Amino acid sequence: MALDKAKERTIYWIGGLTAMVGSLAGMIGNLLHPETPLDDDAGIAKTISTSDSWLALHLTIVFGILLMLGALVALAHSIRDGAAGALSKFGMAAGIAGIAVGLILVILDGVAAKELADRWAAAPPVEQPAALQIVLANETINFALASLFNILFAGVTFILFGLAVALSDTYPRWLGWIAVVAGAGSIGSGILQATAGKPTEATQILTIIGPTVITLWLFVIGILMVRKAVALGAASAA
Repeated sequence: MALDKAKERTIYWIGGLTAMVGSLAGMIGNLLHPETPLDDDAGIAKTISTSDSWLALHLTIVFGILLMLGALVALAHSIRDGAAGALSKFGMAAGIAGIAVGLILVILDGVAAKELADRWAAAPPVEQPAALQIVLANETINFALASLFNILFAGVTFILFGLAVALSDTYPRWLGWIAVVAGAGSIGSGILQATAGKPTEATQILTIIGPTVITLWLFVIGILMVRKAVALGAASAA
């Protein structure tokens, strides 16, 4: 029994810390991400090529996403019984798939896009039009992946985990409904991005709002996990 409590406490500690650090890293990277201009192909390439923080910010997001995976593992472990437990298992499956998409998206945007934009900037004038088309092709792929990421990770994953929280007694039920609403909004954002086929003012705003809400939600869950770890430690010491 003591070993089980020690295991639970460790899972809560790891899950709580990864939730807080990962959500902060993801949110900082997302909020500080340079905004690329609309309807200005050369402006997009120039924004990427002239950004000194482009690679660092994307690696920060990668770090955050990986830590968020650990947080979701702990969250799924903490909700195991009944319908809520089933929903958390499906949420974990969606989360793994969504994070895989997210990592590919961020690496393409952070590493490939930067390299292609730098080559465009360094190319002779006669070669720049062709180089620019390669940059834009990569941006199109990134935008498509971002749509899927919003639908699958920010949307489906957090709707399922939100319902799991709302139907269990592990965390405040109202907190679960916040994730459900945020997830539904993220699905709408992803569908809008897919329908538009290119960045718009609306999609740029929604791309900031959706990830910010879910990362704040996970940060709060992380605090609650740490509190559970502290409570288990106090109970063991009593």
